[in-house]
Amino acid sequence: MDAGDTVWWDPGGTWNPVGGCKPVSTECANCYAAIQAGTLHQSAGAKREVRLLYDGVVNKRGERYWFNGKPTELPRGHSSWNFPLDWPGADHPLLGDGQPSLIFACDMTDLFYHERRLIDRVVGTLGLSRHIGQLLTKRSDVMAEYFTAPRPPTRLRHLQTKLWLGFSAGNQHWFDVRWSHMRALAAAGWVIFVSLGPLLGPVILPPDFLALGKRGWVICSGEQGPRKFCRDMNPAWARALRDQCAAAGVPFFMKQMARREANPIPPDLMTSRCRQFPAVRLP
Repeated sequence: MDAGDTVWWDPGGTWNPVGGCKPVSTECANCYAAIQAGTLHQSAGAKREVRLLYDGVVNKRGERYWFNGKPTELPRGHSSWNFPLDWPGADHPLLGDGQPSLIFACDMTDLFYHERRLIDRVVGTLGLSRHIGQLLTKRSDVMAEYFTAPRPPTRLRHLQTKLWLGFSAGNQHWFDVRWSHMRALAAAGWVIFVSLGPLLGPVILPPDFLALGKRGWVICSGEQGPRKFCRDMNPAWARALRDQCAAAGVPFFMKQMARREANPIPPDLMTSRCRQFPAVRLP
């Protein structure tokens, strides 16, 4: 495990057939995806698919980048649309040998910012793959409306074995707001996770979230990006989350501290108690 950073999806397991986004709160102030879209993905020689997704999606003021609201998508016949179907998976999946690999879908955007037809295609493709798709959003109201829509029971049960549904929050206020939307999905039987990152303050997890047990998941992460812009994360906030999860049997995953390489994860937050995953649900 890297002392500065860990990831909660399998190596090679990111998939971005759509791009672009729009800030929704101050949590987005130093969005890593906007920085990458404005720098790494605009470099000379970037692949055509990268240019299709990220050209013109960010604005820059001084040294800061932010998404300007322009949505993009790969052409319908582009081979990257089939990535979840074609990818053989990790040699040694994080869930264990012989288990599915984890695909973080749309890590450079928020899928639920996009049109329904694109959400349908991403969800449908993940549902056909051999892997588990991880969907993360700040638009938890849109995610909840989408996944609580009526579906044939067999289709619902199948999707619940193929998708983990997540929301992100940087503090108690945004956790409470977004969890209020996600409760219905938790009650319907989905695996629910929260990415508390960038963690900007302490968070107390409510009893009904902790009651999810191994069907829930808490990921803790400090802010990444230019060091002078990164906001601090107190390791005591991460330890409090770890201890709340341990007491309730909820998996906890420590991803990184703020500023990553300049601020490595403390040793007590790098143990096996801090690198846990939800229980796999078989079809």
